[in-house]
Amino acid sequence: MRDAGPTRRAVLGTVTAATIAVTVAGCDDGGGGSDQGRRKAGIDDAARERAYATTGALLAGYEAAAARNAALAEPLRPLSAELRAHLAAFAGRGTPSAPPAVPGPAEPAVAGGALADRAQQVSDERLIGLADVSPELARRLASTAACLAGHAQLIRSAP
Repeated sequence: MRDAGPTRRAVLGTVTAATIAVTVAGCDDGGGGSDQGRRKAGIDDAARERAYATTGALLAGYEAAAARNAALAEPLRPLSAELRAHLAAFAGRGTPSAPPAVPGPAEPAVAGGALADRAQQVSDERLIGLADVSPELARRLASTAACLAGHAQLIRSAP
């Protein structure tokens, strides 16, 4: 019988997609002129703020689900720690505070499924527009997207 965890194919697919995205984003030279440099910096700031806000909202969701569901508390603890590290990686000047969590379902299986779906959605959104940001930020976005895809798989396989 197969373990309910993520398959090698799912993990490999996520890592491959993130690697391709980083490679494509790394091909951009970052622009030449000062106007283009300022534009690129503005795009980076906006992408960083979006990543910070969505990560904060996801963390608030994890913490709210863990508080409501004892069965989810232990599996979500290390994932929440990773999200805190993501917040630190995206923190910058003028970073907005994370929005409060919206109450979710009380049943652990339903709450876990909703969290897994949201983590996967955030992962997918994070891969959009990597070619528009600096290579450094593209790598950070792609690596956190891969991590979030892993979160989705781990939450789905939690008992």
